Amino acid sequence: MSTEVSFRLLGPVTALDGTGAPLALGSPRRRAVLAALLLERGRSLPVEQLVELLWPAPAPSSAATMVHGAVAALRRALGPRTLITRDGGYAAEVPAQQVDVARFEAAVAEARRDLEAPGKAAKLLANALAEWRGPALAGVEETFARVAARHLDELRVEARALLADAELRLGHHRAIVAELETLAAEHPLREDVCELLMLALYRCGRQAEALAAYRHLRTVLATELGVEPEKRLNDLHLAVLRHDPELHPASTAVVPAPLGSFVGRAADLEQLNALLQTHRLVTLTGPGGVGKTRLATEIACREAGAVVVDLAPLADAALMPGLVAEALGVRAEPGQPLVRTIAASLDGRPALLVLDNCEHLVAETATLVQLLLATAAPLRVVATSRETLGVPGERVYAVRPLAAEGAAVQLFEDRAAAAGSGFTVTADNEALVAELCRRLDGLPLAIELAAARAATLPLTKLVDGLREPFALLESVTRAADPRHRSLAATLAWGHALLGAAERTLFARLSVFPGQFDLAAANAVSDGSAELPLARLVASSLVQFDEQRYRLLETVRAYASGQLGPDSRVAEQHAAHYLAVAEEAQARLFAPHSGQWLERLHTERANLRAALAWSFAHDSQRGVRLVNCLWHYWDLRGARDEGLYWLRKALASVDSGTQRLPLLAAASLLHLGRADLADTERLAGEQLALGRKHDEPSWTGDALALLATVDWARGRYDRAQQRYEDGVSLSLAGGDVWGASLAEAQLARLHRDRREPDAARAVALQALAHAEEVGESIARGLARDVLASIEHRWGDAEQAARLADEALARYREVSYAEGEASALRLAAKIALAASRTADARAALQAALEVCRRIGHRAGTAEALEGLAEVADRPDQAAALNAEAARLRDETGIPRLADD
Repeated sequence: MSTEVSFRLLGPVTALDGTGAPLALGSPRRRAVLAALLLERGRSLPVEQLVELLWPAPAPSSAATMVHGAVAALRRALGPRTLITRDGGYAAEVPAQQVDVARFEAAVAEARRDLEAPGKAAKLLANALAEWRGPALAGVEETFARVAARHLDELRVEARALLADAELRLGHHRAIVAELETLAAEHPLREDVCELLMLALYRCGRQAEALAAYRHLRTVLATELGVEPEKRLNDLHLAVLRHDPELHPASTAVVPAPLGSFVGRAADLEQLNALLQTHRLVTLTGPGGVGKTRLATEIACREAGAVVVDLAPLADAALMPGLVAEALGVRAEPGQPLVRTIAASLDGRPALLVLDNCEHLVAETATLVQLLLATAAPLRVVATSRETLGVPGERVYAVRPLAAEGAAVQLFEDRAAAAGSGFTVTADNEALVAELCRRLDGLPLAIELAAARAATLPLTKLVDGLREPFALLESVTRAADPRHRSLAATLAWGHALLGAAERTLFARLSVFPGQFDLAAANAVSDGSAELPLARLVASSLVQFDEQRYRLLETVRAYASGQLGPDSRVAEQHAAHYLAVAEEAQARLFAPHSGQWLERLHTERANLRAALAWSFAHDSQRGVRLVNCLWHYWDLRGARDEGLYWLRKALASVDSGTQRLPLLAAASLLHLGRADLADTERLAGEQLALGRKHDEPSWTGDALALLATVDWARGRYDRAQQRYEDGVSLSLAGGDVWGASLAEAQLARLHRDRREPDAARAVALQALAHAEEVGESIARGLARDVLASIEHRWGDAEQAARLADEALARYREVSYAEGEASALRLAAKIALAASRTADARAALQAALEVCRRIGHRAGTAEALEGLAEVADRPDQAAALNAEAARLRDETGIPRLADD
């Protein structure tokens, strides 16, 4: 029984049986005895020592008897082989993997050694920290337990710091900064935590806060310990002050985490790295399942600044630029084609772009790659495709199967062991494994699928089981590449081993273009997915990582072929994601909308698939989806994609009030692209339709959009009248959110016309309405405008506070353009107060945001601001020259300061 029982000390002392059910341990003394023995796992503790651990001196005369009694009772609960008698005492004979403390300590030690592989370390540490269920050894109050608990608590803090370190190395500074702030508050004397916090804050563009964290630690150390921070922290402080470029992450790679170890491709990797030194485009070709994606991903993992874009989920080539921009973090730039913005963002940036699964979009991929390589000089591209792109200068690298006698056998052994079979290659079975790998033509995917079965089938049956599918498929695949036949045979064989429920679910899962969760799997399988899905994962037909599932593209194509022609699964998929979108949409204009925007972003591939199916089969469902997603597209800067779907939606709705939200969304997205003529045309139609059907909120929204066009064209009186009428109508129609945004724009108009009293009054009105709604964009914009008004004519401290609050609100919903705007305003406020260092930090942060999202006009503004605070004239001249070049490219002139 001891091999089945597991023990938990990281929380209340608990023992669990093989099913995970808690076992009855009895009195606190028994738990204390068990804890003492588990803490010294494998070592015999004399009864006298146990007595000393459990009772303060002098112990009662019956103490030894009570120890014997406690052990006897524990043996009845746990089984006779868990606690053994040895050398006049007792020992816990329990494997390390059955004790949470041992697992935790081992994971932390391994992660500490492997921090140079931060992805692996982060996963180890996250799993280790998940072992904790409360204070260590809770309920055991003896001194030995409190000493052990303190040690474990210290190790837990170290694990949290190491996890933060790993996340920072991965470039996840924004995700980890809140945890570091909490950790620093809980442990104010820890210099390692302060160091990580400073680095995370600086990378988030919060230089002033990074410096404040250093000052706080220095004060606490002097007060509590009478010492100064260590040299490395002082050096970091100086580096933050200097904006040292070394402080930025060595890699900003956007690369999916590989789900398995990298086996048998060292020579390929070496050759490809050599090719990329002399060729800017390398295309990996080969049949499905040969390992092109895994090899390309491994290259990206080892390259700073790498970005991987999976084109497999994309059905419509028109959306390709948006998908690439999304992966790069680039947003549509006003007045500029998206492809040009992407190219400009990559120019001068030594990036590696991996375009995976290009075969269904070869011509479009070739066009995009050619343009990017011609414009962005240092850029290199790796493509994976079953056929070449045909771009001048392309170097083709054919990915070969693995050698059956070497790497293929190693891969089989690695994957079989990972499946939990305990399999190892021995002298007795090596020839059989090699035969199996030869039968599978050395195709890595086929080998991995076969290896997953090693946990349930003997090796001889694995080999025999592959013979029949080969014969079966020989006639129907005779004309195909033999390697395609071997993979098809492997998939057919694995499919035949599935139960009916697993086969049905496997086919249905092919509807997902990328990742999905359990709820989505249930939605396409009548709510019965959990158990068959677990079996598909165990068979390696479905990949699983961090609560999300996916099928490899080759496997998905096979699964799709198993669907019957009358399958309703695509409709079920679209219905589910419409429900997801509608659930989110109801919360997008309320407090805490950021988490719902993030949910939509996570499901973006599925939402695209649902939109495509809907507009092909059920346009009304497509219209409903578009009405849920326009705000997400706007905030994420995906305006080109949004307009693509809005055009389809508008074409599906001829007349009536159903067009109103679509016209409003299309007008707004065109306005974000600076397409003033299209904005005016669509908003004009919306205005006429709103008036015709007596829809005050939509009429008010149209007037506000038209007012913004008037403002951009210098028609200020007309803009003011339309804003005022629009606000009144929006409020009459119950659209407080829309009224707040229009009021903020009207306040900005009064500000630009140098009317401080009117500007402040309207801005305060906007702020009141924004607070009433509680949505972050409205709250941020109202504060942003009010801060600029206070900066010109009011309280400087109030202006600084409002600008900081606006920045926080924008960050809550990842509104990058707003973030950059608030940072530039914060810099102006700081500069006016002679806080040059703070102004420089804010401008540097704004510059980083604008460069990251590809906004050249915003980049120019930040560069011009940095020129104002430059230490030397030659620095200022260089910054202004770079800004002038960007303004020439975009055609946006520099506006005179007031």
